[in-house]
Amino acid sequence: MDKYKKLFCFITVCVLLLVSVPGWGQLSKQQEIDVLTARLEQMALTRSLNIEEVESSLSQIQSDGSWPDINYNEITQYYDAKRHLIRLIQMSLAYRKPESGSYYQAKNLLDKIQLGLNYFCQTQPSSKNWWYVDIGAPQDYMVVLLLLKKEIEKDKLMYYSSYLKDRTDNPAHQGKNRTWVAEITLWKGCIEDNYELIEIGINSIASTVKIIYNSNEEGIKADYSIHQHRPQLYSGGYGMGFMEDLNRFIHLSNGLSFSRLFTKEKRDIITKTMFEGQMLFGYRDSYDFGTIGRNISRPNALFNISPEMLDAIIAHDSLYKPQYQAWKRNIEGGPFPAPGNKYFWKSAIMTHHGDNYYLSTKVPSVRNNGTEMLNGENLMGYYLPLGATNILITGDEYRNIFPVWDWTRIPGTTAIANQSTAELRWYHFGSNRFAGGAGNSKNGIMAYEHAYTGVQAWKSYFFFGDAMLCLGSGINAAKTQMVITSVNQCFLRGDVYINRAGKTEKFTKEKEKLDDLNWIHHDNVGYIFLDQKNIILQQKEQQGSWKMINESGDPESITHRVFSIWKEHGHTPVNESYCYIVIPDKSLADFEKESDKYNFEIIANSPEIQAVKNPEMQNYGIVFYQPGKVELEKGLVLTSDKSLIIYMEKLTDGYDLFVADPLFVEESVNLTINQKLKGPLVKQDKRGSVINIKLPN
Repeated sequence: MDKYKKLFCFITVCVLLLVSVPGWGQLSKQQEIDVLTARLEQMALTRSLNIEEVESSLSQIQSDGSWPDINYNEITQYYDAKRHLIRLIQMSLAYRKPESGSYYQAKNLLDKIQLGLNYFCQTQPSSKNWWYVDIGAPQDYMVVLLLLKKEIEKDKLMYYSSYLKDRTDNPAHQGKNRTWVAEITLWKGCIEDNYELIEIGINSIASTVKIIYNSNEEGIKADYSIHQHRPQLYSGGYGMGFMEDLNRFIHLSNGLSFSRLFTKEKRDIITKTMFEGQMLFGYRDSYDFGTIGRNISRPNALFNISPEMLDAIIAHDSLYKPQYQAWKRNIEGGPFPAPGNKYFWKSAIMTHHGDNYYLSTKVPSVRNNGTEMLNGENLMGYYLPLGATNILITGDEYRNIFPVWDWTRIPGTTAIANQSTAELRWYHFGSNRFAGGAGNSKNGIMAYEHAYTGVQAWKSYFFFGDAMLCLGSGINAAKTQMVITSVNQCFLRGDVYINRAGKTEKFTKEKEKLDDLNWIHHDNVGYIFLDQKNIILQQKEQQGSWKMINESGDPESITHRVFSIWKEHGHTPVNESYCYIVIPDKSLADFEKESDKYNFEIIANSPEIQAVKNPEMQNYGIVFYQPGKVELEKGLVLTSDKSLIIYMEKLTDGYDLFVADPLFVEESVNLTINQKLKGPLVKQDKRGSVINIKLPN
């Protein structure tokens, strides 16, 4: 979180600087360069200074400008030479900051820094990972040059700056990768007093602010989710960094001619992405683990945007100040400002917020990459996109739990209980075509056809009111290890209570198979089981390490107490099923009183149709995995001529229908209801009312 505080300090400095800057039309190009350079310099100077590191670096630097403990020549996936640049940054901070004492503006220190710059510029250490060469190393290197811009002779400065390359003409750099490389170009322009280079950099950054319709391109999508690394949801991680960059560069260009590059249209896209995308994947100070890709294998990766960042954004997006402030209050522990449901159709994920809870599910398809294992990160993430669910009340339920997770029991997934099946090697490419969702912004449904690791299933998720109902049917597998469906696996906090045969009792065992279970309650979440057999409840210590899921992670053993629920389907399941309901934000007392009201009717749970009715809300969710018909209640039959997902609400004089094509191929669909209805899309025939719905492109 420290990086956000630094950014906020930097933005405050920018605002102070802007007070004395006249309109950009009145500044010369050099004056604009000077203002922008001063802002970047102030940003760099917010970095913390470690005098002990400076003293150690000075005592060990060799006569050629290298350090004996750094491997400059071996080319691997990693980059040991980064330590060289970090030391130069610390030395430069000591030179520039008065609090460094005798190091402040010391000629001997400046000479040593230039010695280190000479060595690095001449040797230019490499890596098998292109990121270090194109982005990582230049972004560290440029900080040193800018901090010492006025101290190094011009010819030497230009020589050192030659290491920084303008890579903005590479079309492969998209989204966050483009803002990274463009920032290097911007800094290079400031270091060299090159106005045109600065404009190229900022223009390249601004060029990323657009809606990307092509599935193979990265950036902001039509549903305001963000993709990075192929068609992969990355609104957390890369996407969060990308949005921070855009807001930061708007601040950097304020009052200067470069601000014209962030047009009103682009600023509107940024605002919509913030509220219709970024905000909806977060809850309190946490973020959906399905949106952060391989970052899940890094410590402290589930952070939401910081309140300091939101304060900073208000400075240039003040029209939406009340909304940002409400968002900030939620991050700090208040209610969520925009409860409701959203299906992100470009990313195959559905989010569902209440005032004080967050639910979601993410499903795979041929149209998306579900997650990734790159650079030795996310080694056990195979099941992450396969119907995984987030269940959040405090926001801390999964924070840093991942080293001790059983990765075959990711919440919401159906898997083989063998850790080797969770191993991920490269990208997770979805193989199923049927995957999608439908809803009305308050309630919604997600479903997909599962055929992974030799297990077949049809899985759906119904978000109705304050409940998530999960159905699975047609679960089949050849003889194998145990096949399971996980309900939840989170930190154990407080006591666990169960209800069987109408009697509530505290659960005191470490693990038990329950065959007569009505419900479980833990940490203000209730779990109702309509299919009561073979439910495993466990509360125990689990052990692991970051190294187990990330090759560069800490090998130290970690132990946490973990709460788990899962259902066993057997070693050779044939047409197995499951049905459970998750009720968040309920104390034990409230849940005991109210559990009976969640009387969902399971109309169908088969590989052909899954359908649910909520009598209290008078709404229905129907998943047609193939064309067919279903009797929703006595006297009400719905027929579809296509595979379809339908959310349906009963009105006093008809129905509201929300439909989606889960195959993404149909131009229209015909629905038939055996009642006489009226409407612009309705025609009557002997079967009843035929509704012809044209689907969007």
